[in-house]
Amino acid sequence: MKPTDKRFWIAWLVLLLMSIVSCMAEGWSEDTALLGAAYALSLLSAWLCHRVRPRVALGNLIVMIAYNAILSYNLVFNGQYGAGLTWWLFILLLNTIHSMCLLIFILISSKKRKTAESEC
Repeated sequence: MKPTDKRFWIAWLVLLLMSIVSCMAEGWSEDTALLGAAYALSLLSAWLCHRVRPRVALGNLIVMIAYNAILSYNLVFNGQYGAGLTWWLFILLLNTIHSMCLLIFILISSKKRKTAESEC
């Protein structure tokens, strides 16, 4: 096991716990289900990236933890009078866009790796 593997899995578990706490603090509704799906997509894309490029995955996971910590805090503690919708929307959009970009990166990286292996 590489040292980056331990760091990656610790960061992955931190993001998982953060997503569970963020979803459970709001109570269960359709909005929470969408938020949970965005978090699940983030965790899945980070895991897939770890299989292709471990160091890139760790860097992206640290960035995800940073902005999710700020936005989740504001969603839970500063979400009165409609402001919660803003924080919820930011979390949903940032996680979805970041995950989609990471999945596109994975596809491009794996395609480049296969073409490089076939040329050799």
